[in-house]
Amino acid sequence: MSLEITPTDATLAATVRGVDLSDLDDATFGKIEAAWHEFGVLIFPQQNLSDEAHLAFTRRFGPLEQSIRRNRPTGISNLSNVQADGTVAPPSSLQARFLVGNTYWHSDSSYKRVGAKASILAAHVVPDTGGETEWADMRAAYDDLDDDMKGWLEGKVGVHDYAFSHTPFGGKEILNKEELAHLEPVEHPVIRVHPATGRKNLFVGRHASHILGEDLEESRKLLADLTEQGAQPPRIYKHKWAVGDIVIWDNRCVLHRGHRWPDDQPRTMVRTTVAGDDPTNEWVMAGETRGPAVIQGEF
Repeated sequence: MSLEITPTDATLAATVRGVDLSDLDDATFGKIEAAWHEFGVLIFPQQNLSDEAHLAFTRRFGPLEQSIRRNRPTGISNLSNVQADGTVAPPSSLQARFLVGNTYWHSDSSYKRVGAKASILAAHVVPDTGGETEWADMRAAYDDLDDDMKGWLEGKVGVHDYAFSHTPFGGKEILNKEELAHLEPVEHPVIRVHPATGRKNLFVGRHASHILGEDLEESRKLLADLTEQGAQPPRIYKHKWAVGDIVIWDNRCVLHRGHRWPDDQPRTMVRTTVAGDDPTNEWVMAGETRGPAVIQGEF
């Protein structure tokens, strides 16, 4: 089959068919990477990749990113409400509460000095209803701003803070003191330029606490408003998962969020993350070429 790329009706995302991601030649990957830069999100229906193939596809885009649980070297994470005994975690559990945080718009790892380049999510178990993932195009969101707001935001710096965004959902409870010490607030420009396309985009989302040098509450509200206003049609795409689907998105210019599903239904997604391009990125996973093992139950 030949590669078939079908854009969605939104300003981002395309579905890709006619390719087996577990058997990918360089020429085909080049076309996929170019499409990823263009659309920001690529959906590959029902690939049913093994963990090893999932990792190999991820490494095409760059080195793996180290988990925030730094004492647990892993390149692949289970995002699941299923407990070790096979039962569904109750809504009050830390495992379930932490997942609720993912239902707010965010860019993966923006609370790190170098945020994630890409995330690649695979569906292993899906609920009967709900559990979709949605993406928002922050390139088009920037384009839609009026000139006065673009001018005011130019040069502004956002403070992204793990404690700010994760504490309400048990994020500090899952880490030890050493791990938390690696997650001090960091600074990122509110307006970024994509290194591959040259397009400007907003860099906001739930991890952005406030704007450096501006009133805390006023700038916090502005960042929330920019996120909410940006994540509106036609700049959003929502995907209903089928088992085996693979989706890759560009954290540098796209926000995403998960949708809730019935508390009594299992949902297991497996994610890999590509570390941000930076020769001094301390979050590149050490020795990741060794093919790290899956850490069961990581959430």
